[in-house]
Amino acid sequence: MFKKVIWPILLFISISLSIVFVMGFITSINVSKSDEGDYTEKTAGNSNNIPEEEDKTPEDSSEILILGDSIGFGVGDEENLGIGNRYVDLIKEEGENKKGITNISVPGYESSELVRLIKSGENVSSISSANLIIISIGGNDLNRLEYDDNLTLNIAFKEALKNYKENLKFIIKEIRAINPDAQLVCIGLYDPSGNEEPEKTRLLLEWNYETRLIVGSDIKFAYIPTYELFEYHLNEYLFLDEFHPSGSGYQVIAEEIYKILN
Repeated sequence: MFKKVIWPILLFISISLSIVFVMGFITSINVSKSDEGDYTEKTAGNSNNIPEEEDKTPEDSSEILILGDSIGFGVGDEENLGIGNRYVDLIKEEGENKKGITNISVPGYESSELVRLIKSGENVSSISSANLIIISIGGNDLNRLEYDDNLTLNIAFKEALKNYKENLKFIIKEIRAINPDAQLVCIGLYDPSGNEEPEKTRLLLEWNYETRLIVGSDIKFAYIPTYELFEYHLNEYLFLDEFHPSGSGYQVIAEEIYKILN
């Protein structure tokens, strides 16, 4: 009798436990899926909160490029600043962003050597990244004329001027092909002899005039009248070698560039 009574009870309990176990298992699966969905959703939602990588592009990546001869290089400047650094100091005083300077000037260079330098293609990057290009060239072309008297001087001068003009035009053409938007500046020639040789001074002024005509053909090309700046201040503006500018001479050139461009 006891066995007949207990058996149905055990069967009921067993069935009930099985049902509870199955229901619990199903519930745990649903909860797991729900949690997985919540995690995915939260992760997707938080993806917009991940800090983006900062823009590391400089505010002003422009450059000042100086090319040419010893004056472009800065020979004679007691403070080793030259035209470029002195110009940068002037624009910094006005609160403008600092600009980098690239100087590929070579003391002693003539215009034909600058042509070869540009033709080499080694400085395409410097030319293309510059927003201001300062050119000092031609002084050595003129100073190295070989002559015996005024007649041969004039013949040598005409040949030298012809070659210089062709070279300067080529230099400008190549620069513009690489960088059509840069502001160009040409440093004119001054007379370190102080009019002691009138014929040479006349030729120098003709040289400057021809240079001005070439410079004037480009709307973004400025000419710096160094002859006029130095004419009555040679003692102050020339270095001890009485040929290259002193620090004061470079300063007045930089100030003239600043005045013309600003």
